[in-house]
Amino acid sequence: MDDRQTGQYVVSDPMSTSTPAESGETSGGGGGVTEKAMGAASKAQEQLQGAAGPAMEKAGQVKEQATQQVDTGLDKAAGGLDKLADTVRQQAEGGKVPGQATMVAEKLDSAASYLRDKDTDQLMTDLEALVRRKPVESMAAAIGVGFLLSKALR
Repeated sequence: MDDRQTGQYVVSDPMSTSTPAESGETSGGGGGVTEKAMGAASKAQEQLQGAAGPAMEKAGQVKEQATQQVDTGLDKAAGGLDKLADTVRQQAEGGKVPGQATMVAEKLDSAASYLRDKDTDQLMTDLEALVRRKPVESMAAAIGVGFLLSKALR
C-alpha cells in the first residue's frame, strides 16, 4: 500500500512503515525534512561556537606562556652577551689586538641592548623584515643553524 491509497505510508520508501507525520515529511514536498536539517545545522553551529570559545581562550593562554618563556630566554641571552663582552674586554687589555677586541665587545653590548629593548612581537617583526630584505642570506643562515643544531643534538 502506498500513500495514494491510505495516506499512511511513504511512497519513496516501500519498506518504511512510518507515516508522513512520523518521518517529518509532508505532502507539501518535504518541507519538514528541510526544517529539521536546518535546525540540526543551526544546533551544530551553536555547539561548535560554544566549543570554539574555550579553545580560543586556551590558545591565548598558551601563546602568553610561550611569549613569557621567550622573553625570559632573551633576557638570559642578553645577560650572556654582556658577560661575553666583559670577558672580551678583559682579554683585550693584555692582547695583541685590543682595538678589534674592543669593537667586538661593543657589538656584543649592542646586541644585548637590542635583545633587552625589544619584546617578542617586535623581534618577530624585525626578523620578518630582514627575511624579506635578504631572503637568500636568511635561507643560508637557517640552513647553517639547522645543521649546527642537528650536530649538537645528536
